[in-house]
Amino acid sequence: MAALAVVTDNGDVPPALLGALRARRVPLLTVPAGTSWVDVAEAVRRERAEDQRLAVGWRDWLASQLRQTEDGRQIARIVRWLATQAGVRAALIGSDSSLLAAAPQLAARTLPALADTIQQIASGALESAAFEENGTRKRLLAVGAGQPRAVLVLARDSPFDRTANQVINRTVDLLALHLLVEDVKARQRSHHTAGAALRAAILQLLMAGEADAAGKVAASLYPAGQFQHPVARLYVLEGRPDDRSDLLEECQRRVGALALVNPCTDFDEHLLVVVPQPCATHDEDGGVADALHALVAEQPHRYIGKSDVRPIAETNQMYRHALRALTSARLDRSRAAVYDQRGRLPELLNHLQPGWSRVVLGPLLAEPAPERDLLLQALNLALHTSVREAAELIGAHRNTVASRVRAAASVLDLDLDSIRHRAVAAVALEAFGLEGPRDGLAPVEAVEDLRDYLVGPEAQAWQSDLLSPLPADLAESVKEWVLADGDTARMAAALGIHQQTARKRLRGATLHVQRDLLGHTADVYDVVLAVASRFALPVPLRRG
Repeated sequence: MAALAVVTDNGDVPPALLGALRARRVPLLTVPAGTSWVDVAEAVRRERAEDQRLAVGWRDWLASQLRQTEDGRQIARIVRWLATQAGVRAALIGSDSSLLAAAPQLAARTLPALADTIQQIASGALESAAFEENGTRKRLLAVGAGQPRAVLVLARDSPFDRTANQVINRTVDLLALHLLVEDVKARQRSHHTAGAALRAAILQLLMAGEADAAGKVAASLYPAGQFQHPVARLYVLEGRPDDRSDLLEECQRRVGALALVNPCTDFDEHLLVVVPQPCATHDEDGGVADALHALVAEQPHRYIGKSDVRPIAETNQMYRHALRALTSARLDRSRAAVYDQRGRLPELLNHLQPGWSRVVLGPLLAEPAPERDLLLQALNLALHTSVREAAELIGAHRNTVASRVRAAASVLDLDLDSIRHRAVAAVALEAFGLEGPRDGLAPVEAVEDLRDYLVGPEAQAWQSDLLSPLPADLAESVKEWVLADGDTARMAAALGIHQQTARKRLRGATLHVQRDLLGHTADVYDVVLAVASRFALPVPLRRG
């Protein structure tokens, strides 16, 4: 029934009829005597047409709200629209009992008195509830099917008519959809956050040399035994800092469970990719290398450095090797490079003087095993990164790492302010890690200066290969840079030039020696010792 028309000149309608119509929610038309029924029918037609127009309008608006928006305010916008469209005061309570939206805000004042009923509907004990108090009608509706559920609270000073109920029911369905999407997104964010935390923990354990512990943690994210492989390869993928989140997501999508992909804690533009290898003699990375090279090829500002294959417990060493390869990649047309250990000073010295690193590190190696390992680890990382970055890599407090570094330097009589002292210690630590089995090595005679190891033809050939591309003026500038312990201001003062000119010369030298002299990275240590050998600069680390 669309409506009931009653002919009456004074507007009186029998109370029983009014009650019946109100119960059935049927509109009542009072028509004066003499009114044409054609006019009445036309008036009804116009009203029905207007109702249909309004219904189409609000249905179209609700349909337009199906698509998610980026501003995160869509649920509040829908509740405000409902309050205006249905002439109600509305509040939406989330499944966690928080107030998600209210329109107008004063509507939230009525919620404490309804707390028990809200809880019953949220728990599923009731589907809905209705109250009338002091002429105000209140309705509570469950939103969604899960438990606990959200609850929509409505208040209206007039009865809820058919149109208002239609608008409310459709809006409840729409809100349920949006809340379901929000719940799925929240679960995805929680899963993503937990996964990121686990990957960061795995990387920290690998950097700390705890390969067995890393394998156990990795078992929850990667196929069984994936990180139990004895060797691995590490890539450093470089892009723009503001592009790293997208690059991380895309990289993880392409390599899947074949590799550990994690943001670098040292550099905002770097991603670290650890790829376990079943075999040390050839690559078996499941296409990871091809996927990473494809990522680099897609953008001109991306570069990739690739370490050699090493025991997975030596991830921190692989990281440094990949960083050195990345320096070469920035100078290569392909924007990709692989670490090449041929001609490297640690390998060369191990070949010329097996066990020499134990002479340099002797006092520290004599410390009790647990303390010794912690000091070696802290010093090794701090010589290649800052103390803060080293602490983040191994998951320790920076004050703890700083204390260990100072203790190691004290034991070795190491001057951390001297770039030559740092270079000798860094090369010795790397050479010590490359020794392999350390039993049965012939004792090495202590020397006054590391240069004594670099006077032979092979060492001189290494030094010449590294520095011969340098023009004489740049070589002199690099020597002053070494004497200034890497301080460009002191270097500029010694040469009588502006500091910007000094930095420009170092950038020029970087292109020739393929080492980043301005980046404060481990790349510089080979150059420092080659310069010390060429210009007879002392590098004293005498051991008795």
